[in-house]
Amino acid sequence: MNVWSERLGPLSRRHVLQMIGATGSVVLAGCRQATVSPTLMAPAGVLPKPWADALPKPWRLTLAPSPQDWTTQDRARADLLVMGDGWLDAHSPDTLQPIASEPLFRQLDGQAKSLLGALGALQGRVLPLAVSPWVMLLRDDGAVAQEGWPLLLDSALAGRVVLPASPRLVLSLADHLGGGQALSQLRRQVLTFDDRQASNWLLKGDARVVVLPLNRCIALLRRDPRLRAVLPESGAPLHWTVLLRPEASREPVPQGWVEQGWRDPLRRRLVQLGWRAPITSSDSMPGAMADQNALPARLQPLLFPPADTWSRCWSLPPLPPQGREELERLWSESAP
Repeated sequence: MNVWSERLGPLSRRHVLQMIGATGSVVLAGCRQATVSPTLMAPAGVLPKPWADALPKPWRLTLAPSPQDWTTQDRARADLLVMGDGWLDAHSPDTLQPIASEPLFRQLDGQAKSLLGALGALQGRVLPLAVSPWVMLLRDDGAVAQEGWPLLLDSALAGRVVLPASPRLVLSLADHLGGGQALSQLRRQVLTFDDRQASNWLLKGDARVVVLPLNRCIALLRRDPRLRAVLPESGAPLHWTVLLRPEASREPVPQGWVEQGWRDPLRRRLVQLGWRAPITSSDSMPGAMADQNALPARLQPLLFPPADTWSRCWSLPPLPPQGREELERLWSESAP
């Protein structure tokens, strides 16, 4: 037994070492593959699912919590970030690098260029991907809906209005309602600030009108004919989905994937989900008609209103520090 043990011992160790080496090579190869796979990170629900599903290999999508919870390590692991425009003020220009895709920027329409023009040093570091207008959602009442945004100040709706949990957007609506005391009046109307669960407040009967982006209520509008959404003729705030490229990324933006969302047939699918492509070709007559026909007739004016109404819609770029201080002051002073 000792003889066989002595003869097999060295052979067994050699085989074990070879096996360990082979296994280690496989593991390291797997790690390298995972490391080199470019990553797009987005909060759950922000990137439309059909567009996310079209992300080409070797790109992989990482769903993360709200951008306010992203750590430095989270951003370091991502080659691209997708988020709502409301989180842009959390990113300084020196933490991002230029998108560096002139062919994509050349296709953008007037609203997208207006957003970029207000971004200052972030201008070349943000790419608008899609846009959806904020709307008023209410039980179908054509007479009431004709009032537009002033409906939010109707005394009959006191305590029955749900507004977004965004002081910036609420202040912007107040400005378009006349400014001055409009902010205090508007806040006195509020049941709660909750754009995420806004439709639930309406369905339960606690609220009579809620304000939320069209993409978050279009499925409900399709299912429930009792509900009506209104995009006032005076325009509405715009809710943007944007793409950013962190400073450590070495991956170029996948231009073909972006353009896939801006072209049929995927573009029509995104229209059905309440998103509009921010490109000039969608304003052309054939393109506009094709996009509109992807929606039921009663929903078409929400995403494709008359050109003058769409031109009166507005974006909310990040505020400079002094602007944020002024917003905080106004918000504090307008408390009911």
